[in-house]
Amino acid sequence: MDRKDWLLLVIAAAEGDLLSPVQLQKSMFLLGEEQKSAVGKGFYNFIPYAYGPFCVDLYHDAEDLERQGLVSIHLNLSGRWREYRATPAGVERAREIGECTNKQVVDYVSRTVNWIKGMSFHQLVKEIYDKYPAYRKHSVFQD
Repeated sequence: MDRKDWLLLVIAAAEGDLLSPVQLQKSMFLLGEEQKSAVGKGFYNFIPYAYGPFCVDLYHDAEDLERQGLVSIHLNLSGRWREYRATPAGVERAREIGECTNKQVVDYVSRTVNWIKGMSFHQLVKEIYDKYPAYRKHSVFQD
């Protein structure tokens, strides 16, 4: 599996809901940190940034998945950021990927995305900083 497959699994795990940039970034970060052996060496490289772990390559890969018809990207209601959702073709492809992937890791992805969707922006950033304080280094977030 390559990193775009993991990205599609995460976006599809939102089960039709839109993922905000912070939800997408933190879901992928946690997957990479907590499932290192599953995702392998070619995974995303996160750096400390304004709101914690960040990797711009996620956005480029999401745009590539959009060009393939697997992800749709929309501006949020305020028009200030983009949000991500799997298309029906993306959901089907994610199902196929999931069938060929370790079930415990697929379950982890689902649990993590659902946990993240249940939090506010501030709660999510605080949770990440509590568990991974090194990523607070360049933070503009004050709790």
